[in-house]
Amino acid sequence: MNMMNLDRRDMFKSLLALSAVGAVSACGGAQESASTDEATETPVEAAAGGFFNASEMAFIAAVSDTIIPTTDTPGAVSAGVPETIQALATDWGNDDFRTYWRNGLTNLGGALTDQAGGEFGSLDPEQKLAALSAYDASVFDGQTDDGFYRALKATIVQAYYMSEPGATEELAYEPVPGEWIGCVPLSEFPKTWAT
Repeated sequence: MNMMNLDRRDMFKSLLALSAVGAVSACGGAQESASTDEATETPVEAAAGGFFNASEMAFIAAVSDTIIPTTDTPGAVSAGVPETIQALATDWGNDDFRTYWRNGLTNLGGALTDQAGGEFGSLDPEQKLAALSAYDASVFDGQTDDGFYRALKATIVQAYYMSEPGATEELAYEPVPGEWIGCVPLSEFPKTWAT
């Protein structure tokens, strides 16, 4: 997996935005799907009732899947990254946020279509990777000024690693690190912990 150079300020913005999604979910803004059919819906089907339309969701899914594909661990689409981005725009984003993302997706789609010589979503995985890698390199080398792409990539990565599959299957996860000893004499541990 090729991780991108992420600007620290953009990373914090994305982290705050994703925190807002968690708050909206906790307040009942997002509903968990209980049925098997709902859990396996595609990003295109998930667009119903959300801010992004089906073609925008398909594009977000294609970019997300190219950045973090399924390998021996679930990829971005399996981890629900497109749905998280949909929730950000639908439940959290204001009109300026939504306009920025819609225009950014349109511009990025056009740039990737030009880069690949065909519509990005209809390319095979190798062509998508080649087109996105070339565009990514031009953005992060400073040849192309595309702050939206930087924000999108950072949001995809943050959403992935904040998801259950990203946190528990891609990363090492230990709910309580170290051994828990409930009652010990203070003489065995004379100092308290700073953290």
